[in-house]
Order: sequence, then C-alpha cells, then structure tokens
Amino acid sequence: MNGRLLVFGGGGFVGGNLCTLALRDGWEVHVADSTVRDALPGAAWHRIDITDGAAVAALIGGVKPTAVVDLAAVADIDRAERERELARAVNVDAARSIAAAARAAGASFVYFSSDAVFAGTAERYVEEDATGPVNWYGRTKADGERLVREAHPGAAIVRISLVLGFPVTDGNSFIAALAKKLAAGTVVPCPVDEIRTPIDVLTLSAAVLELCRTRFEGILHLGSTDNVDRFTLTQRAATLMGFDASLVTAQKPGAAGTAAATAQPARAARHRRGVISVEKARRLLSTPMLDWETSLGRAIGSRLGNGR
Repeated sequence: MNGRLLVFGGGGFVGGNLCTLALRDGWEVHVADSTVRDALPGAAWHRIDITDGAAVAALIGGVKPTAVVDLAAVADIDRAERERELARAVNVDAARSIAAAARAAGASFVYFSSDAVFAGTAERYVEEDATGPVNWYGRTKADGERLVREAHPGAAIVRISLVLGFPVTDGNSFIAALAKKLAAGTVVPCPVDEIRTPIDVLTLSAAVLELCRTRFEGILHLGSTDNVDRFTLTQRAATLMGFDASLVTAQKPGAAGTAAATAQPARAARHRRGVISVEKARRLLSTPMLDWETSLGRAIGSRLGNGR
C-alpha cells in the first residue's frame, strides 16, 4: 500500500480521477467533500465544510493521512470575480487551514494553484517568476500559495493551466461540456488569443501521486511540453470526438469575450498567455509530460476506455 490519502474536493472532476487512480495504485483513499456520493468504490467519504477550520483539523487528526491534497476551490474565474468573499474563503483561508492541519499530522501536502497567478504577458513562465494576476481568482491563488507555504513549509504547490478529460464522479470539465454542446449542434466560439499549456487528467493524477509518494517540496508546473490556443485545441477535440469541427468558430483578438477585450461585467479579465514551463517537472518526475496533442488524445481516449 502506498499510504493513506485524503483529498479535499475529491468528488470533483480532477479529484475523482485522482482518487480512482490512487485506489488502483493501492492507496487507502479518503474523500473530503461538501457532499457524500455513491461513487468511487473502496474510498471513504467525509462530508465537510472546508471553511470550518476546526472541522478540517478534526478530520485530518482523525484520518491521520500520510498525504493530503487540496483540490477544493472556487475555480470558475467569473464566479470568483462575482463572489469574492467565498472565493477567498475557499481558495485562501481554507487552504491555509488544511495546510496547517496536514503539517500538524506529519502529512505531505499538495495545493493546487493555477497559471492565473501570472499576468499572461510573458512568452512563458517558470516556477520562480513573479506573480501578477489580472483577476480575483488568480489573486486568491497567489495569496493561497503564500499562506500555504507559511503554514506548511514542506508543501508542494502545483500550478496547472488547463486540465483535459472527463469526470468519473462529478465536476466541471471543459471536454465534457464541449461534447454536450457539440452533440446538441451548438456553435462554440473560442478565442484565438488565449494560449494554454494543457494536461490530461490521467497524467496530472499520476504526477500528483508521485509528488505525494516522494513528499516533494516547493512549486512545480505541470502541463504540456508545448502550448496551443483555445480555438485550435477545441477544434482538434471536436474532431477526435467525432463531431463537426466547423461548429467551433474563431473569436479574433479584441472580439467580445476574448482576452484582449475589455472585460465585461459578466466575464472577468483573462490572462492571455498561460504558458508555463514544465522543464523542472521533466527533470524531477518519472511521470512524463506530454505534448498537447498526445495529452488531448489521451484525455479523450479515456472516455472510450483506451486511455487509462
């Protein structure tokens, strides 16, 4: 057995996939979430309000995990902009409470952050680059990173750009939402000036479990070895899933809703270039980082039973 793993937000898209792989790898898996679901056979579920610091400490003290992963977040950028107090409570304050309790229990800790901590104006970003978020979500993640490091100096902070794949439990997935829209014949406009460094959820999960086993400390970028704009990525995804790629249309730079446009009230500002360097991960991990097309193919192949 690899150890006892406690995943906050384990019922979501990434969390469900992470827990599924952990169970297959022989971990004892505990899921901490706001709801308890009839899912992930073999995992123990714990209902919790993560904004309750005492409850978090009690849960971690009771489970006595060897590794803790915090995936719980208000990750919708527009929602975070509208509900700032909630986003800070979950992405910053709760993360600090979980980190502190994990440290007290002697557990390793992995906190999920984002390329949104950067301004998105550089060609690419390495782990040591200064942060400069352009929206509230990115600001909460930058603040969360700082407070997590203070509460648990041995924590691993994982920055991701865009995760590809399908949920095994619940949660928001770009690919799953895209498939639903395309199946209904809906036209999907995509910005050509938002550049990302995507990673499939299977590779991401394997890398995170490796970090848990090795008790990695510090900041690490996980993503593809190259980058792609949202329009190209979405068109390719449509083709791989067997849909009409012409339903995916290009939003030119400066058009309403793109990164270059002035943010509208309903849509927060976006960082334009979410290009994170994964050279450090390639040096340190046995889990290989893939190019974006291979990663996308693996993400979609998992839905067909070919990607795990």
